[in-house]
Amino acid sequence: MTAGTVPLACRITGDPAGRPTVLLHALGNTGRSWDRLVSELRPRGRRLFVPDLRGHGRSPRAEAYTFELMYRDVLSLLDRHRLGGVDLVGHSMGGHVAWLVAQRHPDRVGRLVIEDTPPPPRDAAAEAELRARSRRPDDRARIISLYQEFRELRRAGELDGAAVRPVIDGLRKADPGWWRRLGEVTAETLVISGGLSSPVPRSLLAEVAGAVPRGRLLAIDAGHYVHRTAPERFCAEVARFLD
Repeated sequence: MTAGTVPLACRITGDPAGRPTVLLHALGNTGRSWDRLVSELRPRGRRLFVPDLRGHGRSPRAEAYTFELMYRDVLSLLDRHRLGGVDLVGHSMGGHVAWLVAQRHPDRVGRLVIEDTPPPPRDAAAEAELRARSRRPDDRARIISLYQEFRELRRAGELDGAAVRPVIDGLRKADPGWWRRLGEVTAETLVISGGLSSPVPRSLLAEVAGAVPRGRLLAIDAGHYVHRTAPERFCAEVARFLD
């Protein structure tokens, strides 16, 4: 195992000979959040790997929570199961981890689904603007509601509260290299926007999808948790895309 990584708890289900498909959940969720999608994809002959990311669910708590470390955890998981090529589905935090795998190891990702994942700011000016916006009452209210949503998982011992702030801060840190590396993604890519009901601007996700050589945008006006708010539409679109 790579230094600094943690061994992720991972549910494995479906056809052992099927196309490996890895589902990466959002901050404050666990692999169980993908149950509906698992039920949709399993009969289609896929081999599904559904981990809990570090600090979540049954996976170990860690001393640090960064996207770099989460990326290494997932890469270690792929190596442990000898998965040379996979399809990846990621939501929000999990989507950002999926982007890192697809950018750095394009040969290992065939198809990529990114659900309403906010991209990092392009530069210092964009970061300053985002941080200023985060101090507005409506944005602060969204953060507070997130913490409230995570409370039940923390009570159950399935979320390390120490993970929350670093992940949110990590999504707000400028990373111009991330934007440049979008052009290196070779996977056929579906970027799903939560539409006008989501705090992640659809126009921004359209830019992201447009920067990926084989990327396209799909907007479903269902908010940030598209797979939970509009499960039938989400699962049908993802299954169609992965087929």
